[in-house]
Amino acid sequence: MTGDNEPQPPAKAPASAAPDRERPTLDTVLRRMANGTEESLVLVRDLVMALRPRSRRDREDALSNWRELLALLRGNASYRHALAATLFTLLAELDQRSFYTDSGLLPNSGFFSELREILARKLLPEPIDPGNFQDCLRQVFAGSRVLAWLQAIPLEEREAIWQLLAQEAVGSAENHRRIREQLLDSVLVIGHRIAAMGLEPELLRTVPRLTRGESPFIALCDEVTRLAEQLRTGDLSVSTGEADKRHLDVLLDQCREAVDRVHQAAATRGTSFALTFLVVRLRQHLERLELLLGLLTEPITADDRFAPVRNWSTLVEGTIERELQRDCLRQHAANLTALVSLRVTENAGRTGEHYIALNRAEWHGIWTAAAAGGCLIAFMALLKILGSALQLALLNQGLLNGLIYAGGFAVIHLYHGIVATKQPAMTAATIAATVSQTRGRLREIDRLAELIVATVRSQLAAIAGNVLVAFPLAVAVAWGMRLQFGGHPIPVDKASQLLQELDPLQGAALFYAAIAGLWLFVAGLVSGYVDNQASYSRLGERVAVHPWLTRIAGKARAVRCGVYLDHNAGGLAGNIFFGMMLGLTPTIGAATGLPLDIRHIAFSAANLGYALTSLDFLVQPLTLLRAVAGVALIGAVNLTVSFSLALWVALRSRGISFTATAALLPELWQRVRTRPSRFFVPEGGHRDESS
Repeated sequence: MTGDNEPQPPAKAPASAAPDRERPTLDTVLRRMANGTEESLVLVRDLVMALRPRSRRDREDALSNWRELLALLRGNASYRHALAATLFTLLAELDQRSFYTDSGLLPNSGFFSELREILARKLLPEPIDPGNFQDCLRQVFAGSRVLAWLQAIPLEEREAIWQLLAQEAVGSAENHRRIREQLLDSVLVIGHRIAAMGLEPELLRTVPRLTRGESPFIALCDEVTRLAEQLRTGDLSVSTGEADKRHLDVLLDQCREAVDRVHQAAATRGTSFALTFLVVRLRQHLERLELLLGLLTEPITADDRFAPVRNWSTLVEGTIERELQRDCLRQHAANLTALVSLRVTENAGRTGEHYIALNRAEWHGIWTAAAAGGCLIAFMALLKILGSALQLALLNQGLLNGLIYAGGFAVIHLYHGIVATKQPAMTAATIAATVSQTRGRLREIDRLAELIVATVRSQLAAIAGNVLVAFPLAVAVAWGMRLQFGGHPIPVDKASQLLQELDPLQGAALFYAAIAGLWLFVAGLVSGYVDNQASYSRLGERVAVHPWLTRIAGKARAVRCGVYLDHNAGGLAGNIFFGMMLGLTPTIGAATGLPLDIRHIAFSAANLGYALTSLDFLVQPLTLLRAVAGVALIGAVNLTVSFSLALWVALRSRGISFTATAALLPELWQRVRTRPSRFFVPEGGHRDESS
């Protein structure tokens, strides 16, 4: 053994330079561990340094290093024993309680309080406590923000190393007791936190039945306390029996069911940021408690003898990465995005169900509603064109355009019409709600693929309904005005300008279409937010009993008004917001000199009809072709931008990676090859319950 003779980095060398210049090999580190003369923390840090690839994106290097370590441990018993002893010594020497009870869990201080703490730690870093496991982890993984390289290693190979180490008998009875004592203390802390969260007024307000009878959260805390005392007073051979383990499992299931009831109630009655934060935090603590209990309780059957190893692997791998990102502002902002979007997208998802046609009757209904929307859009486009000739001040012109858009969209909503581009922000939330994921793999792929097919079919029907009515109606209105008033409604120069604005090869029509898509996405969030607030604050009930309204309109009308607002407050708010943004964006661009404008497929189709009529259809074929292509591309950009953003937010709110949906592509391609007609027309006349 030559562990004492291993070259060490110079004392004054920067820490960041050491990994590149003195990168150890796995065999060298394991020999040093077997020699047993160095600090366990230094050895573990060097082992991680040897395992970690030089580039965090080099997954092949990470997999090769891991398999090399696995081969070394399988082939050399002294290496295996040395690594197990080193890790055990590190655990026995350090205080792990805060790692088990805090790392990777949302704090009770709230988002903005935690943001202040992060900023304070960045400006004035906290001192490192050499006796704290959390602080030592940040030293072991110095320079790491993510452990993507670790996720590149198959789960069974990650667990294989822990299984090898678990078979080694290392450490004294006193050290085993010390580690178990810390686990027991952590279980008690988590159990009491769960009981406290289960009594929060926000939770009880949403599900009042939790206040009646025995709360599952308090019962779980009592059982955990009893179990901890039983294990604490016994010797190391004491373990829970089958009845105890089953009782714990039942209580954990009851707590999860209670959290699900809170979530379901919040989806219909609305939720607050505090309640969303509380539900997410409660779920995290239940998951952490289950993992810790799995480390303390012995497997009941021989087939499950590696369950504690799996629990340890899940706990360590998931918690370390979140601990490394503790002071990452970007990750903290991402957590806020997830919480806020989870609060908003539930209402949008329920609305989105009405925009997806699963049978012919619903498909025809979308055609009819879209045709009604296209009819009103043709007149809205004309009003905007005529309004632009008033030569108003810049801000007044923007406000007028915004009012035309907002008023028209509100009327379309009141009469149950459809604006095609409003669909993606709603349907994306519905699709995300259908996605279920386990360790990155989508389940129920077939059901989800059918839902996406139905969504595409419904979207195409809505677009066709808008465009195929808006364009010919615009032509008819323009000809009617010419016959009635002896002239075209718009001058030739304005008609030429409208055609140029549709040309995708000149100007920035597609960029402006992306801006419209962005506002469509934001309007969907506004709609979901207002719907949520209306439900949470019981807006309808308050309006129904408002003293002035009931005195003026009568109690029956006040009740009807409250019910209407309950169902339509979000839709009206989203449409009004979208309309005002469409009208004011060009004004903001003109006032600031920024290239800001909007292009919307339905209005573009209507503008094309008015322009062609005013030019008596005397247009070069190439110009006409470019304009028609521009309308189609504008629609594609509108839908792609709004749907992608909405789907990203909806997936993010449920903790699902956007790339996870790649598993759907083969299923969708199979449907394109075998039954392409289903993307355009539904089969049969009955609702497909599987979808």
